[in-house]
Amino acid sequence: MPVHVGNIDSEVTVMDGELPLTEQQVEKLVQIVLKHLEAAQRESQKGKDATTLKRCALPRARVGE
Repeated sequence: MPVHVGNIDSEVTVMDGELPLTEQQVEKLVQIVLKHLEAAQRESQKGKDATTLKRCALPRARVGE
């Protein structure tokens, strides 16, 4: 059964003795994995953004006006 994950294509084969999964179960598993990968990528980007030096300063904030 072909499985497409983002830019990754792979062929999945069920071996004898393993529990076979339906296409719906495999699709749900793939969606869960993609959500976790996206969350990990967002966290990684947040860390990079938090530690990146900017070339410009932000404009002055006027407090109380």
